[in-house]
Amino acid sequence: MPTPRIVSAEELGLTGVASWPLLGSLPPCPRLAVVGSRAASRAALACVPAIVAAAGARGHALVSGGARGIDGAVHRAALAAGLPQLAIVPCTPAEPYPPEHAALFAAIAAAPGSGVLFTRPEGLHNTRGIFASRNALVVGVAAALVVAQALPRSGSWGTGRMALRCGRRTAALAGTSGCADLVAHGANALPCEPPTVGTAVLAWLDGSNQDPTIASSWPDALGWLREALDAAGPRGLGLDDLAEVIEATTANAALLSAELLGLLVESPPGRYHLRR
Repeated sequence: MPTPRIVSAEELGLTGVASWPLLGSLPPCPRLAVVGSRAASRAALACVPAIVAAAGARGHALVSGGARGIDGAVHRAALAAGLPQLAIVPCTPAEPYPPEHAALFAAIAAAPGSGVLFTRPEGLHNTRGIFASRNALVVGVAAALVVAQALPRSGSWGTGRMALRCGRRTAALAGTSGCADLVAHGANALPCEPPTVGTAVLAWLDGSNQDPTIASSWPDALGWLREALDAAGPRGLGLDDLAEVIEATTANAALLSAELLGLLVESPPGRYHLRR
């Protein structure tokens, strides 16, 4: 393995006196971080190439955390597209983690304008407590963050909440309860559909708070649901409320369809609200 060089907080655009080992190069700014669950769903994984392509089209380098699932898909998509990227990994250069991503990290470090940043210096062993510091670095070096999939209290959810607290532009794909919570706390909602998520990300990166093609595109078949949510107001709707007017299976399917289209959010669990 090549010998990593040490980069300072200042080189990363951060404050403080800390430093970290880096293999390869630091990608240019601006950077878009994309994170998500290790146990990634097919729907979220299918959206990753479109998100990465949209970032590249707007001149953003990619950042992710090197983990299994969504993170790994982001890194592979950036490699395939020839886009600069930074993998921020919770390990030492001598102990890649996860170990099956050692070849992926080597490919990233060798790619033009790309690098692998290790949160642990040489001579130390990996520990469980390093994931929080990795997530803080992912937020710190990026101009914006997309959370592709998350459960409440998960690492991806925590990264999203950290980004919101730090004032980073944050977006989350519809379809998981952690992402719905992030939207409820100020993240922009993105549809979990490969044909439309790329367009939504482009609009979001261009500075639009809401993609008009999503906000106004309630399908006719779901018009009754939008009317019900409008009437419910801030209280939102639960399945029990809808069961009074429509069969439960139909209501459940309609809620899922609308959530995947980014038209509503579920927060708290079991209460659905129009995406505003």
